[in-house]
Amino acid sequence: PEGVNAMCEIMREFERKFKNEGRREGRVEERETIMRNLREEGMSYEKIARITNQSLSKVKSFFKTQQPA
Repeated sequence: PEGVNAMCEIMREFERKFKNEGRREGRVEERETIMRNLREEGMSYEKIARITNQSLSKVKSFFKTQQPA
């Protein structure tokens, strides 16, 4: 019984971890989509950083790594 309880707790922790990671990845993807859309509308890196609550260096780095469409 103790082994079963320990294994159940491990599985619950594993599930919580991956559920949170999935949410985090979704937020990152959404933020990146918003940044691309704002840039396509002609917005400056500075405004994009402010609107998305990112540092200017992160925004510039993001666009530097993007492949042209």
